[in-house]
Amino acid sequence: MQRYQGVSRIWRSGRYASSMRTRGVRTASSTTNEWAALLPAPELPMDFLAYLQNRSSSSSPNEWKVSTNPNDLWAHAHGESFHRPSQLPSAVITPSDIDRDVPDIVSQCMEHDVALIAFGAGTSVEGHVDPIPGKPTIALDLTNCNNIEFPGGMLDDAMIRVEAGITRHTLNDHLRHTGMQFMVDPGADATIGGMVACGASGTTAVKYGTMRENILGVQCVLACEPEQGAVVANCGTRALKSSAGYDLTSLMTGSEGTLGVITHVTVKLHPIPSYVTAAVCCFDDLHSAAEAVMTIRQYGIPLERCELLDTTSVQAFQQYQKTGTTKHHQEHQHRDAKPTLFLEFTGASELAVQEQVKAAEAICSDDLGGSHFEFTSNEEERRELWKARHQLYYATLALRKGTTGAILTDACVPLSKFADLIAATAEHVRELNVVGPCFGHAGDGNFHCILPLVDHEDSEDYLQRVHSINETLIQRTLAAGGTCTGEHGVGSGKMKYLTQQYGAGGVQMMRRIKQSLDPLNILNPGKVVPAIIM
Repeated sequence: MQRYQGVSRIWRSGRYASSMRTRGVRTASSTTNEWAALLPAPELPMDFLAYLQNRSSSSSPNEWKVSTNPNDLWAHAHGESFHRPSQLPSAVITPSDIDRDVPDIVSQCMEHDVALIAFGAGTSVEGHVDPIPGKPTIALDLTNCNNIEFPGGMLDDAMIRVEAGITRHTLNDHLRHTGMQFMVDPGADATIGGMVACGASGTTAVKYGTMRENILGVQCVLACEPEQGAVVANCGTRALKSSAGYDLTSLMTGSEGTLGVITHVTVKLHPIPSYVTAAVCCFDDLHSAAEAVMTIRQYGIPLERCELLDTTSVQAFQQYQKTGTTKHHQEHQHRDAKPTLFLEFTGASELAVQEQVKAAEAICSDDLGGSHFEFTSNEEERRELWKARHQLYYATLALRKGTTGAILTDACVPLSKFADLIAATAEHVRELNVVGPCFGHAGDGNFHCILPLVDHEDSEDYLQRVHSINETLIQRTLAAGGTCTGEHGVGSGKMKYLTQQYGAGGVQMMRRIKQSLDPLNILNPGKVVPAIIM
C-alpha cells in the first residue's frame, strides 16, 4: 500500500497558521473578544487533564497537540452558523496518527464522561459543532489527519481511501494527474469526513448524486461499549454493491458525529469530462425558470450542473463581480437583473454536448420564454462563471453593510413542487422587506435563501421577519412532501422539525440508535435527536 502524506497545518503559539474558514465571516481573528461573552469552558477531570498533558508534553512530532488558548477554543466552538454557542470547549486536541490516537481519545472521554466533538473545516451551518452547556468537551480537530491511501487496484476500480481530515480540493489536486476526480461539490472546501457526517451534496448532485451515492465505505470509532472502551468499526467494502447485513455506511452518513467518529472514507471517483460547455439563460419570472429545469429533466437531457438564481441573487452577483476579468463577464454586468439559469453539460464528444445544449436551448427559449441563452466551452469563462456562483454567499453578505453572519436556509422538495416553492419564498422575502436572495440546485429540487444579519443593529422586528421566512419555508416544504434539510444537516438548529417530517416513530427509532451506539451520550451531544435520559 502506498500512502501520500497530505499537507499538515502548523500549530504556532496556540494559533493555527492557516485559516479556519473557507467562506464565513466569524473567524477567530475578526471576533477576538466574542468568546469572552460565552460561558467558561467546564474544567476537565484532573486525571484526564494529566493524561493529556503527558501525551502532549513530548517534542516528538508523533504526539498530540493540545490547546486551551481562548482563540483556539473559540475557533472550534462554532461553524458558519448564525446559531451562537453558549460555551467554549474545554480543550482542542489535534491527533497526529488517526488510527492510533482517535480510539485512545474516545476511550479516555468514555472513562471520564467528557463530550467529544469531531471538527473538520468548520463550514457547517446548523450549530453542528457547538458545545452544549455544562459538560466538559473536547474538540477533536482532524485536519492534520489528511493522508491519501492507494491500495493496489483502487484507481483501476475508480475509488480511493482517504483519512477524514483531507479536504475535497486537496484530494482533487492530488488526483488531477490520474484523469479522475471526486465530484461532490458543496461549494466550501470541506473535509471529506465532514461531508460524510453531514450528508453533503452541492452543484454536481444532479449528475453524480450526494455523498450517500459517492462513498463505498467508512471506518469509524464508536463509544458503544463503556466497559471495553472504544470500538473500531469497518462499514462497507470496495464492491459496488452489497446486501450483507445492515447498511452501516448509510447509517453513518448524515450522523453528524453523534454515532461515531469517522476516521477513513472510501470514495468513488469519476473521469474528468472530456468536453464541457456552460450555458446561461435569463427569464422574466422565477417560476418559468424553475419550470424549464423540470422540463429539461423530464426530457432526460444530461446535466452536469443546474443552478437557478433569483433576481436579488443576480443583483448581488453583479455588484460583487464588477471587477470581472473576462469580456464575457463584463458584458453581463450591463444587463437588467433577471432570474437566471446556469447550466453545464458534459460528454464524451463535442457533438454529444452540442446536442444537449441545443435541446436545452429549445426548452428554455422556445417553450418557456427564456432570453439571452448563451453558452461557452472556453475554460477560462466557464471557471469564472462557476467561481462567481460559489461566491454568492460572500456577494449576499456584501448587500448589507456590517454583516456579521447569515441564516442560510436549506430545503428540498419533489421536482414537481420546486417552481411553486422557490417562487413563493422569493415573494415572501419581498413582502417582508428583508434582504434574502433565493437560489437553488434546481436539478434536484434543493434550494436556499441567504438572510444576512448584522449583530447589535438588527431590530427585533427585523429578526422576527427573518425567522418568519425560514419557518414558513420549512412548513411549506414539509407540506409539499419535502425535507427540512437537503444537504446541510440537522445539527441543533433543525431538531424540532424531525417529528413533523418523520413522525414520532421515526424519531424514536433514531433515538434508540443513538442510545445503542452512544449509551454515555458523549459523541456530539445535543445534535440531531435529543438523548434518552436513563
